[in-house]
Amino acid sequence: MTDELEDLGRGFRARTLVTARLATKIGARAVRRTLLGAGKATADDEGSAKRARDLVTQLGSLKGLVMKLGQVASYMPGAMPPAAQKVLAELQAASTPMAYEKISAVLRAELGDEPTSLFDEFSPTPIAAASIGQVHRARFQGRAVAIKVQYPGIEQVMASDLDTVGLIARVSTLGGAIDGKALAAELRTRTLEECDYRLEAKNQHAFAAMLAGDPDARVPAVIEARSARRVLTSELVDGQSFAAFAENAPAEERNRAGTTIFRVCFDSIFRRCAYNADPHPGNYLFEPGGRVAFLDFGCVRRFDPPMIDAWKAVALAVLDDDQATFRRRFPDLGMVADAKRFDWDHQWQVMRYLYRPFSERPFMTYTDEYVRQSYGLLLFDNPNARRTACPPAWLYLNRLQWGLNSVLAQLRATGPWPDLWRAAVESKTEPWAG
Repeated sequence: MTDELEDLGRGFRARTLVTARLATKIGARAVRRTLLGAGKATADDEGSAKRARDLVTQLGSLKGLVMKLGQVASYMPGAMPPAAQKVLAELQAASTPMAYEKISAVLRAELGDEPTSLFDEFSPTPIAAASIGQVHRARFQGRAVAIKVQYPGIEQVMASDLDTVGLIARVSTLGGAIDGKALAAELRTRTLEECDYRLEAKNQHAFAAMLAGDPDARVPAVIEARSARRVLTSELVDGQSFAAFAENAPAEERNRAGTTIFRVCFDSIFRRCAYNADPHPGNYLFEPGGRVAFLDFGCVRRFDPPMIDAWKAVALAVLDDDQATFRRRFPDLGMVADAKRFDWDHQWQVMRYLYRPFSERPFMTYTDEYVRQSYGLLLFDNPNARRTACPPAWLYLNRLQWGLNSVLAQLRATGPWPDLWRAAVESKTEPWAG
């Protein structure tokens, strides 16, 4: 995209209504096709791809929460027709950039000087443009660096988006077991934290320390001298994008990468009580051999150790096929609103399905079909849909069922999931103290 933005769209009609109508036109047929099991492409896919191109242009100009939703739709199997989803995948790393004059003004305000004075070299053309900020290549003290600069006004835009989402959440959950107000508050807290790059730098330091010495993973170092609340400078990682790697890498490298992503995710949750809660494809780069560089630590959720210990107990019960212990310990997670009306047999089926990769030998390969089949089990055909609560701490964890699984499915990854899962679940809980 060659156009540049001078400002961000604002207001309900511009940010929500128009894009929702267009997204519905694209997604409705795909959702019906997924639920009815008719998976073949149709002639309508060409029209869907064209509408997706219009949607990419709109979302890339609006940024913020609406663009984040577009990113999710771009990698969820069955959320869009394949042709449209391929177009929408551009939002994972590239969208309409902000004009350089606006970006340089942010750098002056945050770091006190012009980009050309702050850095040995600075490219005015961004190498990535995401939902909250865009990334520029530069050099600082002889090192190649990536500078993430926040869009001016994005925090106010995000707050406005969240007001709309909060209202929808409160209305849509009336009469159910879910506390829409509490979930909206959790979403608001986590989302606005992403606008504080100092907090992100702290998170990035912590995950770099967690993964220090890991031969299969890396986190780029933060350059503190050139970082501030709306600017984050890190060492530059030159690696393949997710799409290129998933399409072209040999199976051995894809398996190595998928195994690393899986291991890092669950080790950080079960051992360190922390979760980097945005597992979308644009947040990974791939180095030769399948080594994974983890990017973007703006959305990190910490958990109380008792919650993680309760989850471990439930996970071990499922792994050991101990339905009695599962039924006794599952309420400890805070998800059972009314035990008398709860369909325990269906919930056991759900857990056995979700934990299928962790029990099958030979090792399972993640596929789009595995993800698609979970939609009915968890959402559309779930008798517990209105009886299941969702404590705020579980809001982002619930994305694991589709976010991480979708990433692994796109990689077509096969790995020692049972061994990795059990090792994580049986690990000593040592909360991150940073």
